Amino acid sequence: MRIAPGSTGGTAHEGHGLERLEAMADLVIRRAVGFASLAIVLVVLSLSFQLALALRSGAMLVTLLWLIVLLKLVYVPSQDMRHSEIWLMVAERHSPDALPMQAAMRTAFANRLRWHADRIGAFALTLWGFYLLVSVVT
Repeated sequence: MRIAPGSTGGTAHEGHGLERLEAMADLVIRRAVGFASLAIVLVVLSLSFQLALALRSGAMLVTLLWLIVLLKLVYVPSQDMRHSEIWLMVAERHSPDALPMQAAMRTAFANRLRWHADRIGAFALTLWGFYLLVSVVT
């Protein structure tokens, strides 16, 4: 096993290892949310000839994305992390212990999912607010 310069050589769930797992979880989550966001942006742009319709569609789709992220968050405690992208990223570098590493991965993944769900929910509320404002004005 190769140890990165400046690291203490501890297990991945000690000290800064949780931050490393959270960074990996961010990568996985942002990749999925990014592809969903691309689809949402394309739908909104295709409906941009009617601003209210575009905003309502965007708000509904972002709300759906928010609900999917929350649903994924509910299933994290029972998820077998050995079948996840994060496990594959960690397994590339070293052979992780199954039980302690899964607990650390679940914690990191749940923390980052919660953070992303908060931001997506706030954006959905903002879109709904803009939709209501435009529908009242027009």
